[in-house]
Amino acid sequence: MNFLPRLVSGALADRLAVMPAVVVTGARQTGKSTLVEQLVQGERLYRTLDDFDVLDAARRDPEALVGGHEPITLDEVQREPGLLSAVKRAIDRNRSAGRFLLAGSANLLLMRQVSESLAGRASYLTLWPMTRREQLGLGHAGRWEELLDTPDEGWRDLLAAGDGLEEDWRALAHRGGFPTPAIELASPAERAIWFDGYVRTYLERDLQDLATISSLPDFRRLMQAASLRLGQLRNQTELGRDVALSQPTVHRWPMP
Repeated sequence: MNFLPRLVSGALADRLAVMPAVVVTGARQTGKSTLVEQLVQGERLYRTLDDFDVLDAARRDPEALVGGHEPITLDEVQREPGLLSAVKRAIDRNRSAGRFLLAGSANLLLMRQVSESLAGRASYLTLWPMTRREQLGLGHAGRWEELLDTPDEGWRDLLAAGDGLEEDWRALAHRGGFPTPAIELASPAERAIWFDGYVRTYLERDLQDLATISSLPDFRRLMQAASLRLGQLRNQTELGRDVALSQPTVHRWPMP
């Protein structure tokens, strides 16, 4: 099976060469598991807490799970927040670079159950949904990346040359950057089904780890209003007025 390269891979390799732990966070379904299991070079043990035996070991004897000398990748670590304390103790005994590669959902550090941030022991990276060039198998971000790597005097020539990858931006926006709807699903109807399930999972499962939400319908309206303002400054008072919520409530609830 061919796996598409990701923009973050270079930064991930650099951090594994320096830090005892690297934590890859990101929203569900952005490709974290594929990245840490298939795209990271070198020999590493791979364990995921989606495996009930691994999850049970993380809860019963986390020291044994993380106490070996081989580099290890631990996926879905948000399923057992107490595991991070064992990782901290293991690092304090042996700070060798690249020892732990951890992957978890974007809310890992915001979860109420998580008391250990691995400060000073870990480097954090966020895996965002795929850029258009990642979807094309090019593994980078496009013109902005090229502009940042080009001296100012070369920008005019760079932009005039084009990239031969023109596409209707509206089709790209509707497709999005999550790997499944962007690459595997062919029609808008199929993608609508996928996104509906994704939103329901976030509202009914993940959200409960972040905060106590008194009304899921109200929060869903707030999430939709915030999504319509992508690329704009966030004004909590304005958002609250549009969805009939008070500004303190908008401030207290985690923004999508």
